[in-house]
Amino acid sequence: MEGEFFYWKNLSIKIIWEDIMKKTIKKMLGIGVMALLLASCGKAENKDQAKEEASSGDKLKIGIVQVADHPSLDAAREGFIEKLDSENISYELIDHRANGDLALIAQFATDLNNKKADLVYTIGTPAAQGVANTIKDKPVIYSAVTDPEGAGLKADNLTGVSDYVEAGKLIDDFIKLYPDTKVFGTMYNTNEQNSVVQIEALEKALSQRGLKLEKQGVSSINDIPQAIASLKGKIDAMVTVTDNVVVNAMPVISEALIKDKIPSIAYDEGSVKNGALMSEGVNYKELGSQAASLAVQILKDKKSPKDLHYEKATSIKTLVNEKTAKALGLDLNKGILKEAEKVD
Repeated sequence: MEGEFFYWKNLSIKIIWEDIMKKTIKKMLGIGVMALLLASCGKAENKDQAKEEASSGDKLKIGIVQVADHPSLDAAREGFIEKLDSENISYELIDHRANGDLALIAQFATDLNNKKADLVYTIGTPAAQGVANTIKDKPVIYSAVTDPEGAGLKADNLTGVSDYVEAGKLIDDFIKLYPDTKVFGTMYNTNEQNSVVQIEALEKALSQRGLKLEKQGVSSINDIPQAIASLKGKIDAMVTVTDNVVVNAMPVISEALIKDKIPSIAYDEGSVKNGALMSEGVNYKELGSQAASLAVQILKDKKSPKDLHYEKATSIKTLVNEKTAKALGLDLNKGILKEAEKVD
């Protein structure tokens, strides 16, 4: 009996022990599966996070430095951005505007350097020169620069679009409207290379046609009223080049000229929208788009700026201010005025 007792006792212990082991193994397996699931989720989360970080890292940094705010330069900025957006380029825009304060341009260039901009777009000759002096190892695309070579924009990381306008055709078309014109007047910033080049070309074109040019130098918008007063009585018509000081003051200039019945011609569309009679010049929105096409070749096609020679503006048209034409007593249904695009 005693042996039988021990037999059943040992059997009971064995059964209990096996049951405990089974439960323990199940728990351990459950913990193991849970650990694997958590590890898998962790990997998935890390993978998604890595994707997000990679996506963020893929976004390009594009800087813009604009020398001043006026319709033509604003249009060049707008055209550039619209073209980039149409190319589905993912980018962060770092936008700097100097508002005519040239001292700010060097600061903007340093900021873009520190932020590691992938490409910089400059609008206006002083902006291009200031940025080029600081940024040497990243692409710089310029626009609204009349004479890139004369402005010293020759480095391998630079290219862009010139807004140079042939003065001769504009003068010839204007003379058809005002055949008795003998003396033209102009104002320009003598410290702006862009303006000096245009004035020299204008003076040459007028001289070839037996016409004269009266010049007044200005250094800021505050000099404009005195310059207008100095030219009054000496000129038959006014020509305004794409000088940043003068273009910014165009509403004031136009008002004074219309009051004295003096017609004016301009090199840019923005000046016509601000009261000049007519322009046969650059469409600055298209100029910005043309500059963006160069940027696309660099950013997407991986071309080097040194392999992309600067271009001349391809979009030039005649624009007439209808309100100014009427104030001067002109017939909009005659000659070049009839064919020109009108703005009011």
